[in-house]
Amino acid sequence: PPTPRQKLVGMLASYWQAQAIGAAARLRLADHLKDGPKSAQELATLTRTQPQPLYRLLRALSSVEIFSEDADGRFRITPMAECLLDRHGSLYAVALMLTGQEHYRPWGDVLHSLQTGKPAFDHVFGKPIFDWLSEHAEEAKIFDAAMTGFHGPETQAMIDAYDYSGIGTLVDVGGGNGSVLAAVLSKHPSMKGILYEIG
Repeated sequence: PPTPRQKLVGMLASYWQAQAIGAAARLRLADHLKDGPKSAQELATLTRTQPQPLYRLLRALSSVEIFSEDADGRFRITPMAECLLDRHGSLYAVALMLTGQEHYRPWGDVLHSLQTGKPAFDHVFGKPIFDWLSEHAEEAKIFDAAMTGFHGPETQAMIDAYDYSGIGTLVDVGGGNGSVLAAVLSKHPSMKGILYEIG
């Protein structure tokens, strides 16, 4: 087992791994591999990147079971990499959001929050996050998709388990893009729904 020192070093360097996953998501490497294995050179051509650095990234991610390398030096998708496919409910948008500037930079300034009691995001970007998202359409779209990605798999189980009989109007407070409320209403067409979201 790792020593406390080794564990701590791993934790301190964990953002390297997160940023590598974020880069893989931005390059859509999982999508490029879903139909079969490819070499780093082939992937570099598809992603307009340099083959050697990309090969090192793929090797690093293979060491933690995101992709795998075969004997011919080609990379394959793995069950964990399938979670990075660009599709509804996957962790693709979560990876983009958590490794993007709107999360990465404020966490780098967390000391500001500890010293002032104020959000680091506001300090870094000059305004609260939802104000900032309202001015950055692409990041806002990723945020909405990430919220679905975080909670997508549980939604159907929750809808199936809960007894909605007798509910005429269902209010979803903090319901984001309304995907959960829409799923409930599709199963109970006579029910009315109200989505309330701040920001």
